[in-house]
Amino acid sequence: MEVAVNALIGLLIIYIPIIAVLTVGVWFFFRNLGALHNLTAWQAARSYLRKDLAVGPLSLLRVNRVYKAKMRRSGVIGPSGKPMPVRKITIAMPGEDYRFVQQFSIPAFSQQLAEYRHKYALKQGWYGPGDNPVPVSVWPNETLRRLNPVLSYEDARDGLTRPMTADAGRSDDARTEPVNGLAWVTFKGKQWVLRPEDSPYRLGRAEDNEIRTVHDQISARHATLRHSGGSWVLEPLKTTNETKVSGRTITSPTPLASGSVITIGQADPIRFDAGTEVINAGG
Repeated sequence: MEVAVNALIGLLIIYIPIIAVLTVGVWFFFRNLGALHNLTAWQAARSYLRKDLAVGPLSLLRVNRVYKAKMRRSGVIGPSGKPMPVRKITIAMPGEDYRFVQQFSIPAFSQQLAEYRHKYALKQGWYGPGDNPVPVSVWPNETLRRLNPVLSYEDARDGLTRPMTADAGRSDDARTEPVNGLAWVTFKGKQWVLRPEDSPYRLGRAEDNEIRTVHDQISARHATLRHSGGSWVLEPLKTTNETKVSGRTITSPTPLASGSVITIGQADPIRFDAGTEVINAGG
C-alpha cells in the first residue's frame, strides 16, 4: 500500500507541473485571442472549439484541407478521362481567408494549390505527364463566407471564364473577375475595388470622389490612385497634411505594393491590397 501511495505521489509531482504549464499556456492563448475580438477568454475558447470561424483563428492545416477539397471537386467534365482545356484557374477567396493566408505568403499557398490540382488532373487523365501546371490566381472577395471560395477557369478554346463550383454565379456579388491589376483599398472598415480599366480614382473627403475618405485632416481632393505600367501608383495632390506610404512621406507619384498602408495626418490608415498571380502560364 505504501509503495502504491509513493508511486502515486511521484506521478503527481511529475505531471502536475506539466499540466499547470499547459493550462496556463492555453489560458494565455485564449485570453489574447479574446482581446483581439473583444471577448472573454472563455467566450474565445468556446467560439474556437466549436469552429466559429468568424471569431476564432483559422489554422493553416484547416485552410489547406478545405481548399484542396475545393480544387479536387473543381473538375469541369469530371473523371471521364477526357481532356479539360484550361488556361488558368482563378480563386475568389473570402477576405478573412486571404488575410490569414497572407501571413504565410499568398504566392506559396497558390503554388501549392496549383501543384495539387495538377497532380489530381494527371490522375484523372485530363493532362499528360509532360504538361505544365495550370496557373492559379488568387484575389479576395469580402462578400464570401470563410472557407467558401469561388473557383473559375479560363477555357482554352474560347477564352471565356466560367465557374467551377456549384455555388458560383448565384449572385452578382459572387462573380469572378480577372486578377491582373485588380486591387482594393480599405478605410475605416469600408472597401473599394480598384480595376485598371476604371483608373484613375480620386481619393478625398468630397462627395464626388470615387474613394471618399471622410476625415478633417484629409483634403477634399487629396490624392489620385492610377494604374500605370502594370502597378498602382498613389499621386498626392497639393494638401495641408502630409501623405505617408508605409511610414515614408511622399510628395510625388509613388508605386504601391500589396499591404501598403497610406496615412494622411492623424486620419485612420488606408490599406492598399492587390490580388496575386503565381506560376507563369509557360511553367
